[in-house]
Amino acid sequence: MEQAPPRGLIRHVPNALTVLRLCALPVIVYLYGLDAPGASWPAATLIICAALSDVADGHIARHYGVQSEFGCWVDPIVDRVFFFVIVAMLWYFGTLPWLAVLPLLIRDGLILALAVPTLVCTSEKPQIMRWSKFGNFVLVCALLWFIVDARDVGWAFYAVGATLYIGSGLLYGYKALAWARRARRRGAPA
Repeated sequence: MEQAPPRGLIRHVPNALTVLRLCALPVIVYLYGLDAPGASWPAATLIICAALSDVADGHIARHYGVQSEFGCWVDPIVDRVFFFVIVAMLWYFGTLPWLAVLPLLIRDGLILALAVPTLVCTSEKPQIMRWSKFGNFVLVCALLWFIVDARDVGWAFYAVGATLYIGSGLLYGYKALAWARRARRRGAPA
């Protein structure tokens, strides 16, 4: 017997957390941009809360069986927007040099450029690799260290995170090209 989907507010919690994460961005940028002692700590705390909410929304959606089409599309977009805004903020305020920002943005731009044709031409949903998630996690840790002005620690985390992040981007690119070759052999539009 098939179980009915949960009723009540629980089915809205994952998407609400995603929207709240997006709404936290202007507050984080404002707090970080304040020229006041200790203002970066509340910004870092909000980023940690946002990261935890990202973990929580996925867990709640899977545990209670309340995954939605909206959540499947919007959550990864909000994740990328969140990451982009934090990196851009650190560049804008002079915390990260543009040479550190550029490879991250190029990687995300290439992923997007490869993902759109794949999503348009197939019903296949790209699978997120664990080490891509780990690289992203390490990069977020690096950004937090930069935000609280522990730059030496931040650079150590950045080196590891950026390597994993860019490496996973190359692997995603390889997978997208392999998919295009298979589609071409089958005669499907690629």
